[in-house]
Amino acid sequence: MVVSFLPPHGSFFAAHRTPSCIMAAPTKGPKGKEIGKKTSHKVAAKSPAKKTSFSPFFLTSIPGIIIAIAAAVWTRGGGKDAIVIPNQSDVSPSQISSRKLLNPSPGSWTDGYYTTEAVPGQPNPSTHAILYPNGGGGEPESVSFSNDEEFLALGRLYNDLGQIVQSPMHFLNGTALYRGPVKPGTHFQWPAVRVGYKRPIPGLFGGDGKQIELETLTEPSTSDPRVFYVHNFLSVAEADEFIRFSTAEENPYKMAPSTGGTHKAWNQGGADARLTTRTSENAFDITTPNSFDVKRRAFQLLRMGDYMENLADGIQILRYQLGQAYVAHHDYFSVNQSDDHLWDPSVGGSNRFATIFLYLSDVEVGGETSFPKSERLTAEKSEELVKRLGEAPPLEKQKEFIKDAGLSEGSWEEKLTLACYAKFAVPPRRGDAILFYSQRPDGRLDVTSLHGACPVLKGTKWGANLWVWNACRYSQCKVDPLNPASELPETMKAPFPGGV
Repeated sequence: MVVSFLPPHGSFFAAHRTPSCIMAAPTKGPKGKEIGKKTSHKVAAKSPAKKTSFSPFFLTSIPGIIIAIAAAVWTRGGGKDAIVIPNQSDVSPSQISSRKLLNPSPGSWTDGYYTTEAVPGQPNPSTHAILYPNGGGGEPESVSFSNDEEFLALGRLYNDLGQIVQSPMHFLNGTALYRGPVKPGTHFQWPAVRVGYKRPIPGLFGGDGKQIELETLTEPSTSDPRVFYVHNFLSVAEADEFIRFSTAEENPYKMAPSTGGTHKAWNQGGADARLTTRTSENAFDITTPNSFDVKRRAFQLLRMGDYMENLADGIQILRYQLGQAYVAHHDYFSVNQSDDHLWDPSVGGSNRFATIFLYLSDVEVGGETSFPKSERLTAEKSEELVKRLGEAPPLEKQKEFIKDAGLSEGSWEEKLTLACYAKFAVPPRRGDAILFYSQRPDGRLDVTSLHGACPVLKGTKWGANLWVWNACRYSQCKVDPLNPASELPETMKAPFPGGV
């Protein structure tokens, strides 16, 4: 028998919770409550009973197993939460089916989407893993499999790098994997792992050729929004081109006072939906090569597949000048927004799924993106992030900034500024972006995704919204707007078979 522990989310032994790429080294897992017998359980794929055998590889591993068990008992105070998993019969590489694995060509949209190589030095396929729900929230379960077919029967699985795992040769025993989406109209969501966790995105590079990295900013709890920092998303040239085009004469949707609160496009009456609590100006970039390059990159970041025009709004370019801001709001539309479209993604409808907010400039003071449902980061969670994102200045300094920006005492802008310093907020940094989800992995609209644009207290802020829908957006469904999920192509229509 092999004793397998499912320790609390912060332990080194938390199922090798690391990127499952071939060069990954074990790291600590996400923080969270202790996992006990009641909620953590073994789920084994069905297979005929087999006689247990012990390979030389297993025998040589006994000292390491004993050490791991002893360490777990020492750090956790005993075996109360231990789960016993029967040792699977050894599976040799020759027992893996002869199916041909996908090997995407470099530069294609599928580049980096799949695991393609065995873990170096691993003589046999893995026989068990720790399986988390899509997005990494919720309780994990231990799953075992004795052959390739049983592994594939688990359905599509992802590793920490957002790669579809094609084979049990592509990860170590006990690695954390993540279920793919299971309902039509839902999609893969990045697992948080832990605050401050940074991973390179395989096959994905920004406009200047630098590899894009995704960094977790919030915990995947029911009270926190799902927010990630995206490093190297834009080049300086791409950011400058968005700014230039926003005021260019050739742009039919050039800079004008911002609108909000409507699902209608500018040519459907949306231009008249002005808000007194959104004082920025905006333009749209709908057709330029620059916008298409960035939208394709966004789809790759979200692991949704090749770019589809009817799943994305045009890129909205924003200019916030001194004192300008936007109160806290949701990017998704109410499920009761209108009767001519099904707005609830949890039952096959469509709505905004994710926002990638692009920072086109730095800002001297203010201009952060705030998330009032999430507490401000502390050094206990990530000292490095606190230093980089900045600590809140003393109250007297905040009031000085407010006065210098010309904000009236008692105004909504002043109240928003104070709220921004009290809660979690991300400062702009040119060329980077943030990603946050407006939907939960099961398709429910996420009320914790409430966010706002903090007043600019010194300088000018340039940014851009890139909204991606989970299925055909409003007015773009070709067959049935009351069943948008049915119009997704097969490559985007969950659930998916294992390995592909």
